[in-house]
Amino acid sequence: MPDFDLPEAKLAGEKHVELWLTENGYTNIVKEELRLNEMMLLAKGNIEHILVRVITCIHPNRPYKLSEFEADVVTRRAVKLQVTAYAAYVVIDANNDLFEDIRWDRL
Repeated sequence: MPDFDLPEAKLAGEKHVELWLTENGYTNIVKEELRLNEMMLLAKGNIEHILVRVITCIHPNRPYKLSEFEADVVTRRAVKLQVTAYAAYVVIDANNDLFEDIRWDRL
């Protein structure tokens, strides 16, 4: 298995979530900075506008669940933007392909 640079894995996970959002009717997908080197995706949908914190890991690892503090930070940002907060958990393989379906949690 090749060595992975963590930012590369994060970008791959974000791209998979962006593709899912586009395929499911979301538009105007932009990156929103949460903290230094931590990005979220802001997207407009027909049913709701959402803010997504993407957590990516490389198989066989499992994505960590957001702590209450992290979830609160994302939720507060979503309230400020008047959108709904979500976490997207992404598992990729050694080729940066999706290993399994993206798991979504509404925060």
